[in-house]
Amino acid sequence: MRSTSAEEYYCDETIEIISMEPATRATKTITGKKTASIKNSSGKVLWSVTVTGSFTYTGSKATCTNSSVSAQSNDNRWKISSKSHSKSGNTATATASAKYYLDGSLIATQNKTVKLTCSASGKLS
Repeated sequence: MRSTSAEEYYCDETIEIISMEPATRATKTITGKKTASIKNSSGKVLWSVTVTGSFTYTGSKATCTNSSVSAQSNDNRWKISSKSHSKSGNTATATASAKYYLDGSLIATQNKTVKLTCSASGKLS
């Protein structure tokens, strides 16, 4: 990211399980989401991007069956400019871009990609 200020940014990532099918079936399903929150040096969340993924897993293999993306700004100087999502193998991926404006002028652009992966045993990471 390029910026005209000396402010530093960092990112926190959290994972949440949304639903999980009972473990009595041979092929199990799990849906979860992973959020990357971009914060300033005081810990305020400026904007965030979330990937949601649904997976099937068997104990020997996991497959991503669906993915989606959401992104939001918590600071009116940051505007979400684009977002996209994809799935491949056992991974759901989301990418978002946010632009920082000051007095109507574009100061900086940030891009963030977040990936949610499911293991063969159903562990999300």
